[in-house]
Amino acid sequence: MNLPMTEAVSPVANPGRRRLVAGLAGAAVVGAPGPQGAHARPWPDGAGGQATAGDAGFAWHWHVPAQAGPGAPILVSVHGISRNAQEHLAMFRPLADAAGVVLLVPVFPQAGFPHYQRMQAGADGRRPDRLLLDAVRDVAARTGADRRRLHLFGYSGGAQFVHRFVMRHPGRVRSYALGAAGWYTLPDPALRYPHGLAYSRRWRNGGFDLAALLAVPGLVMAGERERADSSALRTTGRAVTAQGEDRRARARCWVSAMQGAAQILGLPSPVVYRELPRAGHSFRRSMSRGGMGEMVLGHVAASEARRGQLARPAGIEPAPQPSEGWMISTSPRSPELGF
Repeated sequence: MNLPMTEAVSPVANPGRRRLVAGLAGAAVVGAPGPQGAHARPWPDGAGGQATAGDAGFAWHWHVPAQAGPGAPILVSVHGISRNAQEHLAMFRPLADAAGVVLLVPVFPQAGFPHYQRMQAGADGRRPDRLLLDAVRDVAARTGADRRRLHLFGYSGGAQFVHRFVMRHPGRVRSYALGAAGWYTLPDPALRYPHGLAYSRRWRNGGFDLAALLAVPGLVMAGERERADSSALRTTGRAVTAQGEDRRARARCWVSAMQGAAQILGLPSPVVYRELPRAGHSFRRSMSRGGMGEMVLGHVAASEARRGQLARPAGIEPAPQPSEGWMISTSPRSPELGF
């Protein structure tokens, strides 16, 4: 399947952001060296796909940075309901280049996957989470990246998908980051999926392991200009509206629930919250104004550094670690403030 590729949109329009990207460039991926000790780039960028019913095929793009050696980590960026996968690819590409991380961007077409956010099976009965795992295996085989070093990011509806993916497959994910999800599945074993972790016969999903979920480090973000009347925000259903009136309030509610669950089980704090300055509900502005991409790659770098496999980026502060508690920051460069 040949899918069109787009030119990268640079997210480094001001000197401060250029310094952040330059800092990410100091993150050295640990992998097998290529000829003369240099990291090889064995495969070019590309796209793949699988046909589904109604010709609404699941597809994916990948980008391999020049410095991504064999065994490099993989960052998956999942679009929201606007299906702006090309924009994700374009805006994350320079950051992936700087960090040496292989980038994978899936596409869940509306016709075939109208409810991919909830991991509902597509038109042909295949679940989107299983299809994404197939794409990860394919890209790892083609590029030499390490699918065990898998990091997930999603924006809006993509953030809904990502946190539910982590609930179902916690052992496959090294870290995750969520941007401005509309609502969340709470870490409550008493509530049925998709509102909580208990199994739902209607959705054929749930029954998740809370302790395994809490073991995966997470980063939750929302724009400081998010509004209750922003587009595509679900405002019906008592279980959803109880999470808060806008995406910021709902993100804080979910982080608080995750922190509380970890405390009850005697586990370290699993997730941190950060606000994106000068950003409303817009992927592009969250990237270009809010520093969302740098926060995501900083979280990836910090998670890899804890495993001793990705050096801490030079020139920028590492992302706050979940063990440091619930924190808020309105700038990728400012000190975190306790919440």
